[in-house]
Amino acid sequence: MKGHAYTYKEEYKGGNVNMEYAKDEFFQVSYHTNLNRLEMKGESWTSKLWRRVKRHKLLTTTIVAFFTFAIVNVVMICSFMRILQSI
Repeated sequence: MKGHAYTYKEEYKGGNVNMEYAKDEFFQVSYHTNLNRLEMKGESWTSKLWRRVKRHKLLTTTIVAFFTFAIVNVVMICSFMRILQSI
């Protein structure tokens, strides 16, 4: 069956379900019927970002803390200015 995209039911009849599941889920490979070849699925930008965040936890925590404190600082300065204007 060269050039035929298998489904799980067809593979189950052939007894090769585990290989198809591994190909689709673990290796992220799919069959492109128009080009008649296997292709790797691309990784989304969100999963790349999440992988980087998990790898660089200290840097991510530092950056998030910096932006949080900067926002709190601006809010407190604005609040102080309003108090000074009301005097």
